Amino acid sequence: MLSWKRLLYVVLIVTVVSCVFMLYNMNEERARHVRIKNVPMEPGEYMGTKQLADGAGPQVWILGDDGEEIYEKIYRNSRQIFGDLHYAVREASWLDPEKLEQDALVVFCDESVGSYTDLSKLGDFIARGGKVILAAGLPEGNEDAYLWPLLGIREKSVRENYSRLCFEEALLPVQEEEMTYEGYTVSTWLAVEEDARVYIRDGDSGVPVLCTCEYGEGMICLINGTFLADIHCAGLLTGAAGAVQKDMLYPVLGSKTVFLDNFPMITYINDKLCMQMYGCSTESFVRDVVWPSLQGMSLRTDTPYTSSVLAAASSDQSFPEINDSLFTTIGRSALQYNGELIYAANCREGEGVCFNQRFIEEFHDVFANYEMRGLAVQNGYFSERMLAIPGAGIKVVRTMPGAAGLGFSCDKEYLEFPAATVGNSMEEGNLFSISSILAAYGMVSHVFDINTLIAKDEDTASWDTDKQQIGLFEKAVLKKVPWLEGRVLSHTQDIVESYLQLQYAWKKEKDRVELDLSNAIRGQAFFFRTEGRIREAEGLSYEEAGNGYYILRVLQSHAVIIMEEE
Repeated sequence: MLSWKRLLYVVLIVTVVSCVFMLYNMNEERARHVRIKNVPMEPGEYMGTKQLADGAGPQVWILGDDGEEIYEKIYRNSRQIFGDLHYAVREASWLDPEKLEQDALVVFCDESVGSYTDLSKLGDFIARGGKVILAAGLPEGNEDAYLWPLLGIREKSVRENYSRLCFEEALLPVQEEEMTYEGYTVSTWLAVEEDARVYIRDGDSGVPVLCTCEYGEGMICLINGTFLADIHCAGLLTGAAGAVQKDMLYPVLGSKTVFLDNFPMITYINDKLCMQMYGCSTESFVRDVVWPSLQGMSLRTDTPYTSSVLAAASSDQSFPEINDSLFTTIGRSALQYNGELIYAANCREGEGVCFNQRFIEEFHDVFANYEMRGLAVQNGYFSERMLAIPGAGIKVVRTMPGAAGLGFSCDKEYLEFPAATVGNSMEEGNLFSISSILAAYGMVSHVFDINTLIAKDEDTASWDTDKQQIGLFEKAVLKKVPWLEGRVLSHTQDIVESYLQLQYAWKKEKDRVELDLSNAIRGQAFFFRTEGRIREAEGLSYEEAGNGYYILRVLQSHAVIIMEEE
Protein backbone atom coordinates (compact mmCIF):
# COMPACT_ATOMS: atom_id res chain seq x y z
CA MET A 1 0.00 0.00 0.00
CA LEU A 2 1.06 3.57 -0.68
CA SER A 3 1.90 5.71 2.27
CA TRP A 4 0.08 9.00 2.65
CA LYS A 5 3.27 10.81 1.73
CA ARG A 6 3.74 8.85 -1.51
CA LEU A 7 0.06 9.25 -2.37
CA LEU A 8 0.40 13.00 -1.91
CA TYR A 9 3.38 13.04 -4.30
CA VAL A 10 1.41 11.10 -6.94
CA VAL A 11 -1.57 13.44 -6.64
CA LEU A 12 0.71 16.48 -6.92
CA ILE A 13 2.47 15.15 -10.02
CA VAL A 14 -0.83 14.29 -11.73
CA THR A 15 -2.19 17.75 -10.89
CA VAL A 16 0.88 19.53 -12.32
CA VAL A 17 0.85 17.47 -15.52
CA SER A 18 -2.89 18.07 -15.94
CA CYS A 19 -2.39 21.82 -15.55
CA VAL A 20 0.36 21.81 -18.16
CA PHE A 21 -1.85 20.01 -20.66
CA MET A 22 -4.76 22.30 -19.86
CA LEU A 23 -2.65 25.41 -20.44
CA TYR A 24 -1.32 23.93 -23.70
CA ASN A 25 -4.84 23.19 -24.94
CA MET A 26 -5.98 26.69 -23.97
CA ASN A 27 -3.09 28.23 -25.92
CA GLU A 28 -3.81 25.99 -28.89
CA GLU A 29 -7.45 27.04 -28.85
CA ARG A 30 -6.47 30.72 -28.62
CA ALA A 31 -4.11 30.24 -31.56
CA ARG A 32 -7.00 28.97 -33.61
CA HIS A 33 -8.61 32.39 -33.45
CA VAL A 34 -5.97 35.04 -33.90
CA ARG A 35 -7.32 38.46 -33.06
CA ILE A 36 -4.58 40.46 -34.75
CA LYS A 37 -6.04 43.07 -37.06
CA ASN A 38 -3.98 44.62 -39.83
CA VAL A 39 -4.44 48.36 -39.81
CA PRO A 40 -4.00 50.06 -43.20
CA MET A 41 -0.98 52.33 -43.42
CA GLU A 42 -1.85 55.99 -43.36
CA PRO A 43 -1.45 57.47 -46.86
CA GLY A 44 1.58 59.69 -47.31
CA GLU A 45 1.14 63.43 -46.98
CA TYR A 46 1.64 65.10 -50.36
CA MET A 47 3.66 68.27 -50.40
CA GLY A 48 2.41 71.41 -52.06
CA THR A 49 3.09 71.81 -55.75
CA LYS A 50 6.02 73.88 -56.92
CA GLN A 51 6.45 75.76 -60.17
CA LEU A 52 9.42 73.96 -61.71
CA ALA A 53 11.03 76.97 -63.34
CA ASP A 54 14.17 77.56 -61.32
CA GLY A 55 15.95 74.32 -62.18
CA ALA A 56 16.42 72.11 -65.19
CA GLY A 57 14.68 68.77 -65.58
CA PRO A 58 17.26 66.09 -66.48
CA GLN A 59 17.46 65.08 -70.14
CA VAL A 60 19.18 62.32 -72.10
CA TRP A 61 19.57 61.48 -75.78
CA ILE A 62 19.19 57.75 -76.50
CA LEU A 63 20.25 56.29 -79.84
CA GLY A 64 19.54 52.70 -80.82
CA ASP A 65 18.34 50.24 -83.39
CA ASP A 66 15.15 48.18 -83.36
CA GLY A 67 16.77 45.60 -85.64
CA GLU A 68 18.94 43.02 -83.88
CA GLU A 69 17.16 41.58 -80.84
CA ILE A 70 19.89 42.04 -78.24
CA TYR A 71 20.44 45.70 -79.12
CA GLU A 72 16.70 46.26 -79.22
CA LYS A 73 16.57 45.02 -75.61
CA ILE A 74 19.40 47.36 -74.60
CA TYR A 75 17.62 50.24 -76.31
CA ARG A 76 14.29 49.41 -74.65
CA ASN A 77 15.81 48.91 -71.20
CA SER A 78 17.84 52.11 -71.41
CA ARG A 79 14.73 54.10 -72.28
CA GLN A 80 12.83 52.41 -69.46
CA ILE A 81 15.52 53.07 -66.86
CA PHE A 82 15.89 56.75 -67.68
CA GLY A 83 12.11 57.06 -67.96
CA ASP A 84 11.75 55.59 -64.47
CA LEU A 85 14.25 58.20 -63.26
CA HIS A 86 12.03 60.89 -64.82
CA TYR A 87 14.57 61.96 -67.40
CA ALA A 88 13.21 63.63 -70.51
CA VAL A 89 14.22 61.00 -73.07
CA ARG A 90 15.10 62.36 -76.52
CA GLU A 91 15.29 59.90 -79.41
CA ALA A 92 16.56 60.25 -82.96
CA SER A 93 17.66 58.01 -85.82
CA TRP A 94 20.58 60.36 -86.53
CA LEU A 95 22.31 62.72 -84.09
CA ASP A 96 24.11 65.94 -84.98
CA PRO A 97 26.44 66.60 -81.99
CA GLU A 98 26.98 70.19 -83.10
CA LYS A 99 23.36 70.98 -82.22
CA LEU A 100 23.53 69.60 -78.67
CA GLU A 101 24.04 71.58 -75.50
CA GLN A 102 27.63 71.67 -74.34
CA ASP A 103 27.22 69.21 -71.46
CA ALA A 104 24.39 67.05 -72.84
CA LEU A 105 24.19 63.35 -71.95
CA VAL A 106 24.09 60.91 -74.91
CA VAL A 107 23.66 57.12 -74.69
CA PHE A 108 24.34 54.77 -77.62
CA CYS A 109 22.51 51.43 -77.39
CA ASP A 110 24.11 49.80 -80.42
CA GLU A 111 27.71 48.72 -80.93
CA SER A 112 27.84 50.51 -84.29
CA VAL A 113 28.04 54.10 -83.04
CA GLY A 114 28.95 55.38 -86.51
CA SER A 115 25.50 54.37 -87.78
CA TYR A 116 23.92 57.12 -85.69
CA THR A 117 26.35 60.03 -85.76
CA ASP A 118 29.48 61.46 -87.32
CA LEU A 119 32.32 60.15 -85.17
CA SER A 120 34.59 63.15 -85.72
CA LYS A 121 31.79 65.51 -84.62
CA LEU A 122 31.13 63.23 -81.64
CA GLY A 123 34.76 63.63 -80.60
CA ASP A 124 34.46 67.41 -80.86
CA PHE A 125 31.26 67.30 -78.80
CA ILE A 126 33.00 65.39 -75.98
CA ALA A 127 36.04 67.67 -76.13
CA ARG A 128 33.91 70.74 -75.43
CA GLY A 129 32.15 69.14 -72.43
CA GLY A 130 29.77 66.46 -73.73
CA LYS A 131 28.95 63.27 -71.79
CA VAL A 132 28.68 60.02 -73.75
CA ILE A 133 27.89 56.44 -72.68
CA LEU A 134 28.47 53.49 -74.99
CA ALA A 135 25.90 51.16 -73.43
CA ALA A 136 26.15 48.21 -75.83
CA GLY A 137 29.87 47.51 -76.02
CA LEU A 138 32.09 47.64 -79.09
CA PRO A 139 32.19 45.62 -82.32
CA GLU A 140 35.01 43.36 -83.43
CA GLY A 141 37.41 44.77 -85.99
CA ASN A 142 38.49 48.34 -86.63
CA GLU A 143 35.33 50.05 -87.84
CA ASP A 144 35.21 52.02 -84.59
CA ALA A 145 38.93 52.90 -84.62
CA TYR A 146 38.13 56.63 -84.46
CA LEU A 147 36.75 56.03 -80.95
CA TRP A 148 39.90 54.37 -79.63
CA PRO A 149 41.74 57.57 -78.67
CA LEU A 150 38.58 58.83 -76.94
CA LEU A 151 38.38 55.64 -74.89
CA GLY A 152 42.09 55.21 -74.33
CA ILE A 153 42.09 51.86 -76.16
CA ARG A 154 45.52 50.41 -77.04
CA GLU A 155 44.42 47.01 -78.34
CA LYS A 156 41.12 45.33 -79.21
CA SER A 157 40.40 41.76 -80.20
CA VAL A 158 37.64 39.13 -80.28
CA ARG A 159 34.49 38.89 -78.19
CA GLU A 160 34.14 36.75 -75.10
CA ASN A 161 31.75 36.26 -72.19
CA TYR A 162 32.93 37.96 -69.00
CA SER A 163 30.96 37.26 -65.84
CA ARG A 164 33.37 37.46 -62.88
CA LEU A 165 33.11 41.17 -62.09
CA CYS A 166 35.80 42.73 -59.89
CA PHE A 167 35.00 46.27 -58.70
CA GLU A 168 38.08 48.50 -58.55
CA GLU A 169 36.31 51.84 -58.07
CA ALA A 170 33.13 52.93 -56.29
CA LEU A 171 30.28 52.63 -58.80
CA LEU A 172 27.26 51.38 -56.82
CA PRO A 173 26.19 52.49 -53.34
CA VAL A 174 26.51 48.88 -52.13
CA GLN A 175 29.01 46.61 -53.87
CA GLU A 176 31.28 43.71 -52.99
CA GLU A 177 34.83 43.58 -54.32
CA GLU A 178 33.80 40.69 -56.55
CA MET A 179 30.36 39.69 -57.79
CA THR A 180 29.19 37.25 -60.46
CA TYR A 181 26.85 37.96 -63.34
CA GLU A 182 25.09 34.73 -64.32
CA GLY A 183 23.71 35.89 -67.67
CA TYR A 184 25.51 35.74 -71.00
CA THR A 185 27.05 38.93 -72.31
CA VAL A 186 28.98 39.63 -75.50
CA SER A 187 32.07 41.62 -74.49
CA THR A 188 35.20 42.57 -76.39
CA TRP A 189 38.75 41.85 -75.30
CA LEU A 190 40.62 45.14 -75.05
CA ALA A 191 43.47 46.89 -73.28
CA VAL A 192 43.31 50.56 -72.25
CA GLU A 193 45.80 53.29 -71.38
CA GLU A 194 46.68 54.02 -67.76
CA ASP A 195 44.76 57.30 -67.75
CA ALA A 196 41.48 55.43 -68.39
CA ARG A 197 39.58 54.93 -65.13
CA VAL A 198 38.50 51.30 -64.78
CA TYR A 199 35.55 50.73 -62.44
CA ILE A 200 34.94 47.03 -63.18
CA ARG A 201 37.37 44.49 -64.56
CA ASP A 202 36.93 40.82 -65.47
CA GLY A 203 38.44 38.75 -62.67
CA ASP A 204 40.02 36.18 -64.97
CA SER A 205 41.34 38.14 -67.96
CA GLY A 206 41.70 41.62 -66.44
CA VAL A 207 39.71 43.10 -69.34
CA PRO A 208 37.89 46.38 -68.46
CA VAL A 209 34.14 45.83 -68.24
CA LEU A 210 33.20 49.42 -67.36
CA CYS A 211 35.60 52.32 -67.70
CA THR A 212 35.63 56.05 -68.32
CA CYS A 213 38.06 58.36 -70.06
CA GLU A 214 38.31 62.12 -70.01
CA TYR A 215 38.62 63.73 -73.41
CA GLY A 216 39.03 67.48 -73.48
CA GLU A 217 36.39 69.02 -71.22
CA GLY A 218 34.04 66.04 -71.46
CA MET A 219 33.94 62.36 -70.63
CA ILE A 220 33.04 59.07 -72.31
CA CYS A 221 32.09 55.80 -70.61
CA LEU A 222 32.21 52.30 -72.06
CA ILE A 223 30.02 49.47 -70.76
CA ASN A 224 31.96 46.67 -72.43
CA GLY A 225 29.27 44.13 -73.20
CA THR A 226 25.57 43.58 -73.71
CA PHE A 227 24.75 43.57 -69.99
CA LEU A 228 21.90 46.06 -70.38
CA ALA A 229 19.84 43.57 -72.37
CA ASP A 230 19.01 42.38 -68.83
CA ILE A 231 17.07 44.87 -66.70
CA HIS A 232 18.82 43.50 -63.61
CA CYS A 233 21.98 45.29 -64.82
CA ALA A 234 20.25 48.69 -64.59
CA GLY A 235 22.76 49.87 -61.99
CA LEU A 236 25.56 49.75 -64.56
CA LEU A 237 23.74 52.41 -66.58
CA THR A 238 22.91 54.69 -63.65
CA GLY A 239 26.43 54.17 -62.32
CA ALA A 240 27.86 55.12 -65.72
CA ALA A 241 25.65 58.22 -65.88
CA GLY A 242 26.84 59.27 -62.44
CA ALA A 243 30.47 58.65 -63.39
CA VAL A 244 30.40 60.88 -66.47
CA GLN A 245 28.28 63.64 -64.92
CA LYS A 246 30.08 63.72 -61.53
CA ASP A 247 26.90 65.05 -59.87
CA MET A 248 23.65 63.14 -60.39
CA LEU A 249 20.37 63.45 -58.48
CA TYR A 250 17.44 61.10 -59.18
CA PRO A 251 14.32 59.75 -57.39
CA VAL A 252 14.24 56.26 -55.85
CA LEU A 253 11.86 54.12 -53.77
CA GLY A 254 13.99 54.17 -50.62
CA SER A 255 12.54 50.88 -49.34
CA LYS A 256 13.40 47.25 -48.59
CA THR A 257 10.85 44.46 -48.94
CA VAL A 258 11.62 40.79 -48.34
CA PHE A 259 9.17 38.06 -49.37
CA LEU A 260 8.95 34.55 -47.92
CA ASP A 261 7.07 32.53 -50.53
CA ASN A 262 5.28 29.29 -49.57
CA PHE A 263 5.82 29.86 -45.87
CA PRO A 264 5.40 27.89 -43.69
CA MET A 265 4.08 25.21 -46.07
CA ILE A 266 6.88 22.73 -46.82
CA THR A 267 5.93 20.41 -49.66
CA TYR A 268 9.11 18.53 -50.58
CA ILE A 269 9.60 16.47 -47.44
CA ASN A 270 7.42 14.72 -44.90
CA ASP A 271 8.14 14.06 -41.23
CA LYS A 272 9.96 10.80 -41.95
CA LEU A 273 12.40 12.45 -44.38
CA CYS A 274 12.87 15.46 -42.12
CA MET A 275 13.64 13.10 -39.23
CA GLN A 276 16.27 11.38 -41.37
CA MET A 277 17.80 14.69 -42.52
CA TYR A 278 17.61 16.76 -39.34
CA GLY A 279 16.52 14.50 -36.51
CA CYS A 280 13.13 16.09 -35.88
CA SER A 281 9.70 16.52 -37.45
CA THR A 282 9.02 19.06 -40.18
CA GLU A 283 6.86 21.13 -37.85
CA SER A 284 9.49 21.17 -35.15
CA PHE A 285 12.28 22.04 -37.59
CA VAL A 286 10.39 24.95 -39.15
CA ARG A 287 9.14 26.28 -35.81
CA ASP A 288 12.32 25.84 -33.77
CA VAL A 289 15.15 26.21 -36.33
CA VAL A 290 14.12 27.92 -39.57
CA TRP A 291 11.73 30.57 -38.26
CA PRO A 292 13.96 31.77 -35.37
CA SER A 293 16.81 32.22 -37.85
CA LEU A 294 14.60 34.33 -40.13
CA GLN A 295 13.20 36.23 -37.15
CA GLY A 296 16.71 37.12 -36.07
CA MET A 297 17.56 38.64 -39.44
CA SER A 298 14.30 40.61 -39.41
CA LEU A 299 14.96 42.06 -35.95
CA ARG A 300 18.64 42.84 -36.52
CA THR A 301 17.99 44.73 -39.76
CA ASP A 302 14.50 46.17 -39.08
CA THR A 303 13.09 44.31 -42.10
CA PRO A 304 9.51 43.03 -41.83
CA TYR A 305 8.55 40.00 -43.92
CA THR A 306 5.74 39.54 -46.41
CA SER A 307 4.81 35.83 -46.25
CA SER A 308 2.63 34.21 -48.90
CA VAL A 309 0.60 31.00 -49.11
CA LEU A 310 -0.60 29.49 -52.38
CA ALA A 311 -4.30 30.31 -52.86
CA ALA A 312 -4.70 30.31 -56.68
CA ALA A 313 -3.42 27.87 -59.30
CA SER A 314 -4.41 26.40 -62.65
CA SER A 315 -5.38 23.09 -61.06
CA ASP A 316 -6.91 22.20 -57.70
CA GLN A 317 -4.31 19.41 -57.56
CA SER A 318 -1.59 22.04 -57.10
CA PHE A 319 -2.44 22.83 -53.49
CA PRO A 320 -0.33 20.95 -50.91
CA GLU A 321 -1.49 19.83 -47.51
CA ILE A 322 -1.29 22.51 -44.84
CA ASN A 323 -0.01 21.97 -41.32
CA ASP A 324 -2.73 23.92 -39.52
CA SER A 325 -0.89 24.27 -36.22
CA LEU A 326 2.34 25.37 -37.88
CA PHE A 327 0.61 27.90 -40.12
CA THR A 328 -1.26 29.39 -37.20
CA THR A 329 1.82 29.60 -34.97
CA ILE A 330 4.18 31.02 -37.60
CA GLY A 331 1.54 33.28 -39.12
CA ARG A 332 0.75 34.82 -35.77
CA SER A 333 4.44 35.27 -34.97
CA ALA A 334 5.07 36.93 -38.36
CA LEU A 335 2.29 39.44 -37.73
CA GLN A 336 3.54 40.24 -34.25
CA TYR A 337 6.88 41.28 -35.81
CA ASN A 338 5.13 43.81 -38.11
CA GLY A 339 5.01 41.37 -41.01
CA GLU A 340 2.21 40.71 -43.45
CA LEU A 341 0.40 37.63 -44.76
CA ILE A 342 -0.66 37.57 -48.40
CA TYR A 343 -2.03 35.08 -50.91
CA ALA A 344 0.05 33.70 -53.78
CA ALA A 345 -0.95 32.69 -57.31
CA ASN A 346 0.87 30.27 -59.58
CA CYS A 347 -1.22 29.93 -62.73
CA ARG A 348 -0.25 29.11 -66.29
CA GLU A 349 -1.18 31.26 -69.25
CA GLY A 350 -4.11 29.93 -71.25
CA GLU A 351 -5.42 27.80 -68.39
CA GLY A 352 -8.06 28.34 -65.74
CA VAL A 353 -7.79 29.81 -62.25
CA CYS A 354 -8.70 27.59 -59.29
CA PHE A 355 -8.85 28.77 -55.69
CA ASN A 356 -7.73 26.82 -52.62
CA GLN A 357 -11.19 27.04 -51.09
CA ARG A 358 -10.49 24.90 -48.02
CA PHE A 359 -7.47 26.92 -47.01
CA ILE A 360 -9.21 30.26 -47.70
CA GLU A 361 -12.10 29.29 -45.42
CA GLU A 362 -9.72 28.09 -42.74
CA PHE A 363 -7.65 31.28 -43.00
CA HIS A 364 -10.72 33.42 -42.38
CA ASP A 365 -11.64 31.20 -39.44
CA VAL A 366 -8.18 31.48 -37.85
CA PHE A 367 -7.41 35.12 -38.73
CA ALA A 368 -10.92 36.39 -38.27
CA ASN A 369 -10.04 40.11 -38.18
CA TYR A 370 -7.36 40.06 -40.87
CA GLU A 371 -8.02 41.62 -44.27
CA MET A 372 -6.00 40.05 -47.07
CA ARG A 373 -4.70 42.93 -49.24
CA GLY A 374 -1.78 41.49 -51.20
CA LEU A 375 -1.23 38.91 -53.94
CA ALA A 376 2.14 37.47 -55.00
CA VAL A 377 2.43 36.28 -58.60
CA GLN A 378 4.99 33.49 -58.47
CA ASN A 379 5.74 32.60 -62.11
CA GLY A 380 5.37 35.89 -63.94
CA TYR A 381 1.93 35.29 -65.46
CA PHE A 382 -0.85 37.50 -64.12
CA SER A 383 -4.55 37.71 -64.90
CA GLU A 384 -7.09 39.91 -63.15
CA ARG A 385 -9.14 36.74 -62.60
CA MET A 386 -6.68 35.94 -59.81
CA LEU A 387 -7.93 38.96 -57.88
CA ALA A 388 -11.33 37.34 -57.30
CA ILE A 389 -10.14 35.29 -54.32
CA PRO A 390 -13.18 34.93 -52.03
CA GLY A 391 -13.10 37.31 -49.08
CA ALA A 392 -9.95 39.14 -50.18
CA GLY A 393 -9.62 42.82 -51.06
CA ILE A 394 -6.43 42.81 -53.11
CA LYS A 395 -4.86 46.28 -53.25
CA VAL A 396 -1.28 45.41 -54.31
CA VAL A 397 -0.02 42.73 -56.71
CA ARG A 398 3.58 41.60 -56.60
CA THR A 399 4.71 41.11 -60.18
CA MET A 400 7.95 39.97 -61.83
CA PRO A 401 10.29 41.95 -64.15
CA GLY A 402 9.21 41.72 -67.78
CA ALA A 403 9.31 43.48 -71.14
CA ALA A 404 8.26 46.76 -69.51
CA GLY A 405 11.18 46.91 -67.09
CA LEU A 406 10.60 46.08 -63.45
CA GLY A 407 6.87 46.61 -63.79
CA PHE A 408 5.69 49.48 -61.56
CA SER A 409 2.10 50.61 -62.10
CA CYS A 410 -0.48 52.63 -60.18
CA ASP A 411 -3.01 53.46 -62.89
CA LYS A 412 -5.44 50.61 -62.06
CA GLU A 413 -7.62 49.80 -59.08
CA TYR A 414 -4.66 47.84 -57.72
CA LEU A 415 -0.97 48.69 -57.51
CA GLU A 416 1.74 46.62 -59.21
CA PHE A 417 4.99 46.28 -57.27
CA PRO A 418 7.85 44.13 -58.61
CA ALA A 419 9.85 41.40 -56.97
CA ALA A 420 13.14 42.52 -58.47
CA THR A 421 15.17 39.44 -57.52
CA VAL A 422 14.36 35.83 -56.58
CA GLY A 423 16.35 32.97 -55.08
CA ASN A 424 17.84 31.44 -51.95
CA SER A 425 21.42 31.70 -53.22
CA MET A 426 23.39 34.92 -53.35
CA GLU A 427 26.44 33.48 -55.11
CA GLU A 428 24.75 32.62 -58.40
CA GLY A 429 24.36 36.16 -59.66
CA ASN A 430 21.75 37.37 -57.19
CA LEU A 431 24.13 39.50 -55.15
CA PHE A 432 25.11 41.49 -58.25
CA SER A 433 21.47 41.84 -59.36
CA ILE A 434 20.40 43.07 -55.92
CA SER A 435 23.25 45.61 -55.80
CA SER A 436 22.50 46.76 -59.34
CA ILE A 437 18.76 47.25 -58.79
CA LEU A 438 19.52 49.01 -55.52
CA ALA A 439 21.73 51.50 -57.37
CA ALA A 440 19.11 52.28 -60.03
CA TYR A 441 15.90 52.19 -57.98
CA GLY A 442 17.03 52.64 -54.38
CA MET A 443 15.19 49.52 -53.26
CA VAL A 444 15.64 45.92 -52.23
CA SER A 445 12.77 43.63 -53.25
CA HIS A 446 13.81 40.02 -52.91
CA VAL A 447 12.01 36.66 -52.72
CA PHE A 448 13.11 33.58 -50.79
CA ASP A 449 11.35 30.33 -51.72
CA ILE A 450 10.80 28.46 -48.45
CA ASN A 451 9.73 25.29 -50.31
CA THR A 452 13.37 24.67 -51.22
CA LEU A 453 14.95 26.03 -48.07
CA ILE A 454 14.90 22.75 -46.12
CA ALA A 455 15.28 20.32 -49.00
CA LYS A 456 15.75 20.83 -52.74
CA ASP A 457 14.28 17.36 -53.33
CA GLU A 458 13.68 14.16 -51.39
CA ASP A 459 17.38 13.34 -51.33
CA THR A 460 19.07 16.70 -50.83
CA ALA A 461 19.06 18.52 -47.49
CA SER A 462 19.71 22.20 -48.20
CA TRP A 463 19.14 24.13 -44.95
CA ASP A 464 22.80 24.34 -43.90
CA THR A 465 23.81 25.73 -47.31
CA ASP A 466 20.84 28.06 -47.66
CA LYS A 467 21.25 29.33 -44.10
CA GLN A 468 24.74 30.52 -45.07
CA GLN A 469 23.30 32.24 -48.15
CA ILE A 470 20.65 34.00 -46.05
CA GLY A 471 23.45 35.11 -43.74
CA LEU A 472 25.32 36.50 -46.76
CA PHE A 473 22.18 38.40 -47.80
CA GLU A 474 21.98 39.93 -44.33
CA LYS A 475 25.68 40.80 -44.18
CA ALA A 476 26.23 42.02 -47.75
CA VAL A 477 22.86 43.73 -48.31
CA LEU A 478 20.50 44.37 -45.39
CA LYS A 479 23.13 45.45 -42.88
CA LYS A 480 24.53 47.92 -45.42
CA VAL A 481 21.19 49.64 -46.11
CA PRO A 482 19.90 50.85 -42.72
CA TRP A 483 18.88 53.99 -44.62
CA LEU A 484 16.19 52.04 -46.51
CA GLU A 485 12.75 51.88 -44.92
CA GLY A 486 11.39 48.38 -44.23
CA ARG A 487 8.01 47.88 -45.92
CA VAL A 488 5.55 45.02 -46.37
CA LEU A 489 3.78 44.68 -49.71
CA SER A 490 0.57 46.56 -48.91
CA HIS A 491 2.57 49.47 -47.47
CA THR A 492 4.35 50.22 -50.76
CA GLN A 493 1.42 52.00 -52.33
CA ASP A 494 2.19 55.59 -51.35
CA ILE A 495 5.90 55.43 -52.18
CA VAL A 496 5.24 53.87 -55.61
CA GLU A 497 2.57 56.44 -56.48
CA SER A 498 4.86 59.27 -55.40
CA TYR A 499 7.80 57.81 -57.32
CA LEU A 500 5.79 57.43 -60.53
CA GLN A 501 3.89 60.72 -60.45
CA LEU A 502 6.41 63.23 -59.14
CA GLN A 503 8.05 65.93 -61.22
CA TYR A 504 11.40 67.41 -60.32
CA ALA A 505 14.09 69.79 -61.48
CA TRP A 506 17.43 70.64 -59.95
CA LYS A 507 20.46 72.77 -60.56
CA LYS A 508 23.91 73.16 -59.09
CA GLU A 509 25.86 76.40 -58.98
CA LYS A 510 29.25 76.21 -57.27
CA ASP A 511 28.57 74.85 -53.78
CA ARG A 512 24.77 75.28 -53.85
CA VAL A 513 22.23 72.68 -55.07
CA GLU A 514 18.54 73.55 -55.39
CA LEU A 515 15.76 70.99 -55.87
CA ASP A 516 12.14 71.70 -56.80
CA LEU A 517 9.51 68.96 -56.97
CA SER A 518 5.79 68.46 -57.28
CA ASN A 519 3.27 65.62 -56.77
CA ALA A 520 5.46 63.88 -54.20
CA ILE A 521 4.83 62.73 -50.64
CA ARG A 522 6.83 64.04 -47.70
CA GLY A 523 9.88 61.83 -47.38
CA GLN A 524 10.17 61.09 -51.11
CA ALA A 525 13.63 59.54 -51.49
CA PHE A 526 16.37 60.60 -53.89
CA PHE A 527 19.89 59.39 -54.56
CA PHE A 528 22.48 62.13 -54.88
CA ARG A 529 25.76 60.88 -56.27
CA THR A 530 28.52 63.43 -55.99
CA GLU A 531 32.27 63.75 -55.73
CA GLY A 532 31.77 66.43 -53.05
CA ARG A 533 30.34 66.34 -49.55
CA ILE A 534 27.16 67.86 -48.15
CA ARG A 535 27.74 70.44 -45.43
CA GLU A 536 24.11 71.29 -44.62
CA ALA A 537 20.63 71.23 -46.14
CA GLU A 538 17.21 72.85 -45.84
CA GLY A 539 13.92 71.19 -46.75
CA LEU A 540 15.32 67.67 -46.70
CA SER A 541 17.19 65.18 -44.57
CA TYR A 542 20.30 63.43 -45.85
CA GLU A 543 22.38 60.40 -44.94
CA GLU A 544 25.48 58.91 -46.50
CA ALA A 545 24.65 55.68 -48.32
CA GLY A 546 28.22 54.86 -49.30
CA ASN A 547 30.57 55.14 -52.28
CA GLY A 548 29.76 58.78 -52.95
CA TYR A 549 25.97 58.34 -52.69
CA TYR A 550 23.67 60.21 -50.34
CA ILE A 551 20.06 59.25 -49.75
CA LEU A 552 17.84 62.30 -49.42
CA ARG A 553 14.34 62.44 -47.90
CA VAL A 554 12.60 65.54 -49.19
CA LEU A 555 10.33 67.32 -46.68
CA GLN A 556 9.39 70.45 -48.66
CA SER A 557 8.69 71.11 -52.33
CA HIS A 558 11.77 73.35 -52.47
CA ALA A 559 15.03 72.19 -50.90
CA VAL A 560 18.57 73.53 -50.80
CA ILE A 561 21.84 71.66 -50.30
CA ILE A 562 25.07 73.43 -49.39
CA MET A 563 28.22 71.54 -50.34
CA GLU A 564 31.56 71.81 -48.64
CA GLU A 565 33.93 74.08 -50.50
CA GLU A 566 36.40 72.22 -52.70
